Amino acid sequence: MDIVSVDGRDRAVFERFFAVRDGVRREEEFPVGLGLEEARVLMAGEHSDLRAEGIGLVDGDEWLGIAWLDWYLQENTHLVEVELAVAAPYRRTGVGSKLLEVVIDRARQDGRRLLSSTLLGDAETGESAGTAFAAARGFIRKHVELHQVLELPLSEARLAELEQLAPGYTIVQWRGPHPEEWIEQFAEALTAMAEDVPIGELDHEPSRWTPERIREADARLAKQGRFCYTTVAIDADGQLAAYTEMGGAAANPERLYQWGTFVRREHRGRRLGLAVKVPNLRALQADLDHPAVVHTWNATTNAPMIAVNDHLGFRRVALRTNWELEL
Repeated sequence: MDIVSVDGRDRAVFERFFAVRDGVRREEEFPVGLGLEEARVLMAGEHSDLRAEGIGLVDGDEWLGIAWLDWYLQENTHLVEVELAVAAPYRRTGVGSKLLEVVIDRARQDGRRLLSSTLLGDAETGESAGTAFAAARGFIRKHVELHQVLELPLSEARLAELEQLAPGYTIVQWRGPHPEEWIEQFAEALTAMAEDVPIGELDHEPSRWTPERIREADARLAKQGRFCYTTVAIDADGQLAAYTEMGGAAANPERLYQWGTFVRREHRGRRLGLAVKVPNLRALQADLDHPAVVHTWNATTNAPMIAVNDHLGFRRVALRTNWELEL
């Protein structure tokens, strides 16, 4: 068996690497994740905040398993995020353990002291073959998120029923890059959300957003063929009080994502979460000509946001657990 390094620039190699990762994800009832070109752009490009790297374990022409590594370059430079995927015929043959050995060695060489991994599990217990593998190798469960889905389209009557007015606020929407008019306030809101979102016992630092970082992320999103709908609530003083973002990729139109939703502390208790989410959903759905599934994740301790999603009609399908291994 040989170790193959993958950087996304060799398209043929990357396609073999990606096929293993995507095949494992598609075993789930509601598979999620980047499409082929979205993932390749992320791995092949140079980014100020992240370096993505792939590792494959191959035997001749057979790809047995892979590891996807995210090396953070601004915050969280003490850790590497790892995803392991083993093709079904080669499970319980030592492939995952071999890949983990290689990952640990590379992490230590890079001066990282922590491996972090996100694993899907049963909707009630969070357990799976992946969590059993992690626990047996010393990983510690540090955080739990609820995976919910909403199947579109919703009827116009249902959207009207869900609509929530926001007296004293102006609703502003856009599709695509963040307008320069709002980019500074949006950077502040993203940073505030990163500091505020529940992360359990994870040893993670919150992201620090700037207008430059948002512009870079927007450019990367466009290069990946992804799209984003944004809705914000602006108060009487012209301050951004709440936002929500939802989108996906043209190459995977049936798979959509509810990304961040945030309400500033001083504006909470006024149902602004619903006030921005419903018009954002309406805008996205107006451009849909096919059924789609929206995916979202929230910490199980984030009862207010889960309640909003329940009200919108999201249903609970899985638990996603975050694990860490001290090196």
